[in-house]
Amino acid sequence: MSEAGAITARTVLAFLLASWPRRILVGLLLLAPLLVAAAGGFQQADPPPRGVEAGVVTDTGAYLVVPQYYFVSDQVDAYGLDDGEQWLGAVVEITNQGTEPISVTFSDETFEVPQELLGDDGRPHPGEVLRLDTGSYLGEAQPGLTYEVALLWPTAALTAPPPELTLTMNRTAWTEMNLEEGYFLWRSTGQSYDVALSLGEAPSSILAEEDE
Repeated sequence: MSEAGAITARTVLAFLLASWPRRILVGLLLLAPLLVAAAGGFQQADPPPRGVEAGVVTDTGAYLVVPQYYFVSDQVDAYGLDDGEQWLGAVVEITNQGTEPISVTFSDETFEVPQELLGDDGRPHPGEVLRLDTGSYLGEAQPGLTYEVALLWPTAALTAPPPELTLTMNRTAWTEMNLEEGYFLWRSTGQSYDVALSLGEAPSSILAEEDE
């Protein structure tokens, strides 16, 4: 810096520090970036969800998924409903892309529906998963196999099903757990895909038989 420039800088600094109000102002200006950083203002925001179309194959990491439609029913042949509840279901086709089985209702973080449709106590991930070909529970999706399934969430909050529902499909990665070395699970990466599912009928293959 030239002598003239140094003189100018010293003159401006002397002017700013000439009184206590100005000193306080300078202090606040210097502290502002630290306060913003402490509040997380400089952290990188999570990427927004990306829209995908129903009926189109989507790569979520753990699965190749073909989302189809959703339904609401209290006649599904599955345990777990309390009085006043019904099943909110999403029909999807999933193919396990990995080399290990995936526990679809325990360690899978792929699928979510809006929390307001489930109530305050609702779990965002499916509580049960039924195969449409057999009507039986799908405990684990085996590597390389494709399943057409109904993902199920119990809800008492959805009194009037909307014509469309947004299903979120989280992109996952094969991640080693911090608490147990050598133990891996599919975990959400923070990236997700949203798909609008139209309202349809519950598949007949998963409905309880009517008493004669």
